[in-house]
Amino acid sequence: MTEPIFDLPDHWTTAARETVEEVLSVRPDLDGADLGALEQAAELISQADALRDVASAAGWVSRSDSGAEVPHRAAAEARQARASAAAILGRLVDVNAQTDRSAAGRALARKRWAR
Repeated sequence: MTEPIFDLPDHWTTAARETVEEVLSVRPDLDGADLGALEQAAELISQADALRDVASAAGWVSRSDSGAEVPHRAAAEARQARASAAAILGRLVDVNAQTDRSAAGRALARKRWAR
């Protein structure tokens, strides 16, 4: 496991901390804007975890102005925060994935045409 190159904020959840460690193990070269993006993704994960806890404590429902039960707003906000974090993480980690897929594709093509 790669040691984080910055101090992880105390308010980050375990999931956010583990995500940072995992991404840094795949991308130890991360710096600049990419490192900032990773921090933002971890912040979003922590927010999503907190929002999930709020929605869960309320039984995942709340009351509309007319008194009808509706899905809790915090559940939707948590889902959006997770989607945003996933998009950021996908861009950070996919750089290596594309390189690895391209290299694997070239190796397969060489093997195929070498017959």
